[in-house]
Amino acid sequence: MAWEKRRRKRYYYSKRRLAGRVVSDYVGAGEAAGVIATLEVLYREQRIAEQRHRRCEQESHRAADAEIDRLGGGIRLLVAAALLARGYHTHKGQWRLRDDRQDTHTDEGAKAAP
Repeated sequence: MAWEKRRRKRYYYSKRRLAGRVVSDYVGAGEAAGVIATLEVLYREQRIAEQRHRRCEQESHRAADAEIDRLGGGIRLLVAAALLARGYHTHKGQWRLRDDRQDTHTDEGAKAAP
């Protein structure tokens, strides 16, 4: 995407990288090349504007995610406090109702048999 002057005439070349080297492709000369050059500049500016817009959206999403994480931590703390107050405890990462019975084995089954 550059104008080059040779033999008193301007020629438009498109530049690209290929296997680590810069390769020039002849586009044209004269008015047609000027139109193509203008279109390429507009395309490049549009691409840059889209990249800026995308970055702005990503930053907005990051800020929203951080706020959600902060609120989630507070909610987890409130839920834990409510469950603890109701007699629950955690066992291997799961909330379970605490069994406060002293006697786990009852003799009622033995009494019922004659």
